[in-house]
Amino acid sequence: MNPQVWTFRTIDEDTFIARFGPRPNHLDLNASFDFGDGGCLFSARGPEWTHVLSQDRQRVWTVLDGDEGSLVIESGLHYVNRLGFIITVEPVEDRVTYTVPLE
Repeated sequence: MNPQVWTFRTIDEDTFIARFGPRPNHLDLNASFDFGDGGCLFSARGPEWTHVLSQDRQRVWTVLDGDEGSLVIESGLHYVNRLGFIITVEPVEDRVTYTVPLE
């Protein structure tokens, strides 16, 4: 029996945008995290939360409050230290976790 092997990758913000394509939040026209097409951050409340939960989990990313006040975007649905969620056009591969440090 083989154990499941996970791969962890760190990519920059430009690679994240080009490769995965964050989608604007169509429910809140004033959403933050605008990568050029409108704010992409979805909250964990109300209709936005319902929308996030209805998405393919491989297209959901979490904006996290990282160490010493830094921000990171990490693939997957996370609860601890979350600031909100981003949904992407392209999915993450199976058993891969991406981290995107933000400046």
